[in-house]
Amino acid sequence: MNTLTTKALIALLSVLILITVGSQIYYRLNDRHKTEEAVLCDIKENIPFKGIVVRDEKVIDSDVSGVYEYLYRNGSKLSTGSVIANVYPDEQSLQNKKKADEYSARADALENAQNPGNSQYVQPDTLTGRIDTEYKKLLSSSLGGSRQEFESSADELFLKMNIYNVITGQSSSYSKEIGELRKLAEKLAPNADQIKSVATEESGYFVSYCDGYEGVLTKENVGNMSRSDIEAVIDGRSSEKAPAKAIGKVFEDYSCNIVAVLPEDKRINEGEILKFRLGSSDNLYNVRIESIGKPDDEGKCITVMSCNRLDAEIASSRVLSLELIFDEFHGVKVPRDAIRFKDGNKGVYVILGNDVTFKKIEVIYEGNDFVVSKNSSDPEYLLLYDQILLEAVSNQDESAGSSSE
Repeated sequence: MNTLTTKALIALLSVLILITVGSQIYYRLNDRHKTEEAVLCDIKENIPFKGIVVRDEKVIDSDVSGVYEYLYRNGSKLSTGSVIANVYPDEQSLQNKKKADEYSARADALENAQNPGNSQYVQPDTLTGRIDTEYKKLLSSSLGGSRQEFESSADELFLKMNIYNVITGQSSSYSKEIGELRKLAEKLAPNADQIKSVATEESGYFVSYCDGYEGVLTKENVGNMSRSDIEAVIDGRSSEKAPAKAIGKVFEDYSCNIVAVLPEDKRINEGEILKFRLGSSDNLYNVRIESIGKPDDEGKCITVMSCNRLDAEIASSRVLSLELIFDEFHGVKVPRDAIRFKDGNKGVYVILGNDVTFKKIEVIYEGNDFVVSKNSSDPEYLLLYDQILLEAVSNQDESAGSSSE
């Protein structure tokens, strides 16, 4: 066989191989079933919104000038004559006072650590566990952003570690350190005649700021607010300003109204008790729907709610980011077009290897083009990551669109 014939046969054979391989690839690609993977789905039918806090408030005025150190947290209950703040001549004096308090607290902790009662009755193993617990609290509070909890855990950790040093013999006495800390505290502490105090003539729950709405946003006129009034407060477009001498305010009742512009919703009815979540926190609060205004052209209603719970954030905020809590669903997402019926059961067909198998579903939520099935470990039901077949298996299949349970 000559060279030319050999080359021609080789070329022909190569073409045949390419055609064969190409046809197999083509048929494989065109024979592939259309599927969708079963994945987890979270459905929240909550309503996020911003609301205005309305309550009857009295402004606290003061003629004392200087830097204020408030002695009560927002939301604290005060009686008449309570000293609400110490006033320092300048910022540096206040910072020196805080540092002096810190040194004194450390000295007190060291004195407590070397107290014979601690060294005699606390076992090292027990104390090690307590140190570990406080350390975890310290990490948790640092990640959670709570400065007060962080400082409390740091103080407890400092105390327990120094008690451990004493009972294990690593330190016999902290007298020298205590003396040095007392001297530093005494050196930094401002003179008593430099510090002035401010007392309140009103009793009630205290907040250390004013925003100018104290005489405007009252329970009496809450029903007279328009949508534009509410949105102006929320957006900060109002011209109200706090009085020049205002240093805080008090209110008699810890309950408040929350006014918001909400979409018309059949789940929100007058007199109903609902729950809301404040910001990104996990705390839930009860709220009563007091009144719902007539829907406007956009389907929005002025809604007045009442809340009988008080904490520092609600007390000190005029505008709150809230979320009305309704049903929440967690399960496996199923395309509605893939739902079939077999032997009276609702389900889908899934591909397992080369086999097509019918699996039941338990619908817990229905959307427009999908449903959510309960996440199950039962192999008879649709499982997470199953490959859901989107096309009909036979002419006898009943689709979700043509049949019902």
